[in-house]
Amino acid sequence: MGYSAEKQKVACGHCGFSEDYSRSNDQLIENPLNEAVLAAPMQVIEDIGKKVFDCQSCGSKFMVESDKVKVKCGFCGSDNVNVEAFEHQYIKPAGIIPFQISREKSEEGFKKWIKKGWFHPNKLKHLAVMDDLHGIYIPFWTYDAMTDSSWVGEAGYHYYETQQIRVNGQMQTQQIQRTRWQSKSGQLKHFFDDILVVASHGLKQEDIDKIFPYKLDEVVNFDPKLMLGWEGEIYDVEVDEGYDSANRIMDRRLHDLCSMELGGDEQRGLHIQTRKYLKTFKHIILPLWISSYRYQNKLYHFTINGQTGKVGGKKPISPFKVAFAIITFILIIVGVVLLAQYLKER
Repeated sequence: MGYSAEKQKVACGHCGFSEDYSRSNDQLIENPLNEAVLAAPMQVIEDIGKKVFDCQSCGSKFMVESDKVKVKCGFCGSDNVNVEAFEHQYIKPAGIIPFQISREKSEEGFKKWIKKGWFHPNKLKHLAVMDDLHGIYIPFWTYDAMTDSSWVGEAGYHYYETQQIRVNGQMQTQQIQRTRWQSKSGQLKHFFDDILVVASHGLKQEDIDKIFPYKLDEVVNFDPKLMLGWEGEIYDVEVDEGYDSANRIMDRRLHDLCSMELGGDEQRGLHIQTRKYLKTFKHIILPLWISSYRYQNKLYHFTINGQTGKVGGKKPISPFKVAFAIITFILIIVGVVLLAQYLKER
């Protein structure tokens, strides 16, 4: 038995038997963040070593690394999930989103994605060679928080004054832009729900952001059967370290919201003081396809959202296309200036 992204069921690859999985989500409970942060220094992660594992298919016993999630039986060849691997980190997953994008759909998504973008080399769509795709379950933290912010700043409003200036011996009317500054202040209350932070040091948050969003309303109770046949990681970003990333995400969003409140055509001196409280978290597992491709002997990484199929990654830039775009832009500007000057002289 293994989980099939095509069928979105737990299925047998030999006889075709399949069974549905539970869509229940009653275990997705928000946990107080402060309690977890205070308890973290007192927790000592268990030493990683060998342990006896019982095959879930044939019952054979063999030795595996205690932190290894996916275990392949050397006797019957079946894939197994070592549930105890998650217990080494003490905070067990509360929920999981099963894979909904198959390998075939991921490859199709890559082919469409690699063709997009005008500034990339034309040969990229034909010469990019994709390495093997890996379907892997990645650990994440989600954070909630209520925030109260006080902000103060200055909003600048543009207005124009008419002035007479002499050009080539003739008086001409010209509009001069001025700015009227106004001091403002205010209060902002905002609730952040499910700020998603990757809990693996092997992936960067900015890379994962490119394939957001995940539909978190489809998270179900964690069931190790949904990981059968797939790779998986245990979190190595602790809950307090993950909150530091979430805190920066919230601060950037609050700056944008307060900036919208301040208004104006331009701004200066925006200062924000925020109190965050009712902070909670939960640990979930999300599906991800990860791979790389080669172009002109260089390696480029990309990721695919295992739930929605959204692709994110880096592509090479064509210097010739960039130079062409810059030269074209300059020529257009010069043409507009010359045309305006010609019309004035007439």
